[in-house]
Amino acid sequence: MKKILLLLAFVITASLSSQAQVWIGGSVNGSFNKEAKSFTIAPDVGYAIPNTPFSVACALDYQVSYLGEEGYSHELTLSPYFRYDICDISERFSLFVDLVADIDALKFSNFDIGLAPGVSFNITEHWSAEFSYGFVGYQRELGEDDTVEHSFTLDFKAATAEFGIYYNF
Repeated sequence: MKKILLLLAFVITASLSSQAQVWIGGSVNGSFNKEAKSFTIAPDVGYAIPNTPFSVACALDYQVSYLGEEGYSHELTLSPYFRYDICDISERFSLFVDLVADIDALKFSNFDIGLAPGVSFNITEHWSAEFSYGFVGYQRELGEDDTVEHSFTLDFKAATAEFGIYYNF
């Protein structure tokens, strides 16, 4: 865990020192229903590669869930991603697709890799808002009895929607 935090601190420091094409931000999400309640915070840092439509970034998602009688569960997911900016819709809107990998950083029992489409809105020169919805890709999950389940997923449930705010340097 200390190595991951040290690596994250190094990436943020290196990114901020370049003072160009760097963004920081993230998202916050809550889900509440009869069976469970959960809260997620996901800070994010990225770098737009100059003179190309490509970016590289990484998010660290922390989720705490209350499952009723089962108590609380905690999840920490490392989500590096590679972004391709497809096109500009207008002066302020653009479409993108992320090639994202989700790695369970606590139990190392889950791994996902796939595409997540989205739209970005430039609020000002430095601030932007992003909305992504859906996931198409491969999932690997280690069960409780050490069985491995592999699946290909096309998931456009409401739970896949993410909204984030970012500051661009």
